Amino acid sequence: MNKGDIVTQRQSNIELLRVISMLMVLLGHYYVLSYFGDIDTVSFNLVGMQFLGAWSKVAVDIFVIITGYFLVNQTFRWKKVLKLLSCTYFWGIIVLLLGFALGLSIKTDYIYKSLFPLTPLNWFARSYLLLYISIPLFNKIINSVSKARLGQIIIVLTTIFYTVPTLISTFISGGGYLTSYFTFGIMYMIGAYIRKYGDAKLDKISIYAGIMSIILILVSILWNDIHMYEGLYIMYLAHKGNSVVGLLTAIGIFTIFKNIKISYSPFINTVASTTFAVYLIHNNPIISDWLWNTVIQANNYFDSPFFLLHMVGVSILIFAVCSVLEWLRLHIFSRFN
Repeated sequence: MNKGDIVTQRQSNIELLRVISMLMVLLGHYYVLSYFGDIDTVSFNLVGMQFLGAWSKVAVDIFVIITGYFLVNQTFRWKKVLKLLSCTYFWGIIVLLLGFALGLSIKTDYIYKSLFPLTPLNWFARSYLLLYISIPLFNKIINSVSKARLGQIIIVLTTIFYTVPTLISTFISGGGYLTSYFTFGIMYMIGAYIRKYGDAKLDKISIYAGIMSIILILVSILWNDIHMYEGLYIMYLAHKGNSVVGLLTAIGIFTIFKNIKISYSPFINTVASTTFAVYLIHNNPIISDWLWNTVIQANNYFDSPFFLLHMVGVSILIFAVCSVLEWLRLHIFSRFN
């Protein structure tokens, strides 16, 4: 057992957060990728769906913060990069074959990106792989500057890439290589800062800021619904990758789970180890529209009193299926190591 394994086993609280974060992503995709047509009436189901589905970008922030928290003090291993690439490539090929088998219309560039692992279809996979390869550089910078200087760097970059765009409501695209790389780098440094310099005072500030941010997000949703016919639209504060409100929410949630005491759970850690693949499988653009609008067809349940249960249940089911598939892949591949 290596050092990295020991750390993971002692952090089932953080591993549980990985699982919950992926469910947040699935709930968000249920909301934004399902076609509901034109909704012109505020209803309990609409508001409930918006509340449940508002956190997918927050979850992405949490994933990257976790990475910085764990890896700032660890030795970089190319073996881990190869594992990420093999996972990305494997599921890219499998989903491509599934798309062909289902007779789906597949764009030529989707085929190309599925066949070449360095150009994955999923924006998160692209950005995460770029970040991971850069970890030695980030760790060198983080460990060579003082606490105060690292804090200053984080504040300046957060202001440029999060605060200003949020205040002026001109969000930069979250899917581009360069923008996502910088925002992922900022989140990595935040996780590293918490690991190196976190204390009770910082935890308290982070949790309070997170709670206030959650309230702001919920208020923004209600504002949009109340003023649906007046053109007074506020962009949902968590729905963009560079929302400072979403970032503060992620930091607050991470801090809460960091301080929860959960003994090592093999089940939690095993499920958490499949979350990256869960994202790759269900959010592959080759099948995402087919999954949400041909298989799930959430719009058929929108007026049902059980709609929100359907939303949660479907998200859990997709997670479970994808998680089992990845567990089988890991189990089979482990026989060849």
